[in-house]
Amino acid sequence: MTRPRFLTGGLATLAVASAFTLSTPAAHAEGSADKCGQAAVAAVYTSVVHDPIFRTVPATSHDEWRWERDVPSTDFQYTKVITPARDETDWTRTVSGAVEYLYTRTVIDQPAVPGTPAVPEVGHFNTVVIMPAVTVLQDEYQQQVTGKLRWESPDWGAQNGNGDGWVKTGNTRELEITPAVTEQVRVIDVPGTPATPGSLAVTHVETLWATSLPTGDGWTGPIDTRTDDPTTETVTTDGTPPAGAGWTIVATRHFDAVVDTVWASSAPDGYTATGADRPGASTHEETDVTSAAAPAGDGWSAIDSTLVTITDTPASQVLVTPGSVDQVLVAPGRPATAPCPGAVVAGPQAAPAVQASVAPAGLPNTGGVPGWMAPSGFAAALAGAVLIRATRRHADR
Repeated sequence: MTRPRFLTGGLATLAVASAFTLSTPAAHAEGSADKCGQAAVAAVYTSVVHDPIFRTVPATSHDEWRWERDVPSTDFQYTKVITPARDETDWTRTVSGAVEYLYTRTVIDQPAVPGTPAVPEVGHFNTVVIMPAVTVLQDEYQQQVTGKLRWESPDWGAQNGNGDGWVKTGNTRELEITPAVTEQVRVIDVPGTPATPGSLAVTHVETLWATSLPTGDGWTGPIDTRTDDPTTETVTTDGTPPAGAGWTIVATRHFDAVVDTVWASSAPDGYTATGADRPGASTHEETDVTSAAAPAGDGWSAIDSTLVTITDTPASQVLVTPGSVDQVLVAPGRPATAPCPGAVVAGPQAAPAVQASVAPAGLPNTGGVPGWMAPSGFAAALAGAVLIRATRRHADR
């Protein structure tokens, strides 16, 4: 970008003074501007270049790890009655001259229990977003001369595009800088159950001497007979006397229940909790992917050896001040003076503005300029421009 501008301050004064001191004729320094026959003097300009200034935006990043924990469990005590408590009674009686028959039956104390197979748990995996994707908004720009398209930030046109013919087309997009970080979490829909062992039926055999088939279910026989022994003995488990008359109690016995006790995380079929518990085996868990924060739940700790640094945004250069070129007035021009009396007048001529790199060789009616003065004036003007450029760049920074 080029724009005319007058120098101000000490540097401008130095540059102008040097130009006038070294590049103008001696007669001009003595007030020759008021004399007749002076030609027009062109204004002298120089170009001051301002380099663009950029600011470095550092990269941003964050640390991530894989995570681990040990999940404790609790076992509970459960019991199941295999054989209930029972009492047995011995009975006896004397039968005179009667024929008795021996009958038998099998009494089921505890029915057989079939075993059940283990049922695996049913579940599925859900995708959980640990860290959302990082995106930036971009606008589409079009070059008005070439028609070329490009995607840049919404404020890119204000910094670069307006002066180069770039305008927004109205199209926008979201550009993904960093993809989302996810992990697979298993969700249990139906808990599994462990296998339970079966048990055989618990039975005992009862025998009874009787003159006829005893009442009750399950009696079979007779399997034997007797007539010589008038004394009969038998055993019952329910406390009631055998069928027939004349029975007396000989003895009684008590049998405690047979109870099975197990420790498990949940109650097997047919078992009842006692209320007791104890620590169970712990389960070690580790995440498959890294994350900055621990997963949901208690007890997670970072695995130090898995530390990784994730770059969120790379380092970039941001334009702070665009470059420019200023056209600075070094020495003003002046119009020609009236012709001297008797002088031959050629037509009026306009005095064009010149750059500082073109120094006038001499003016009429001044006696001329020494050969070293014009280059010296030009060198002084250029030195002033260089000083101005260096000072401007230092101030901008």
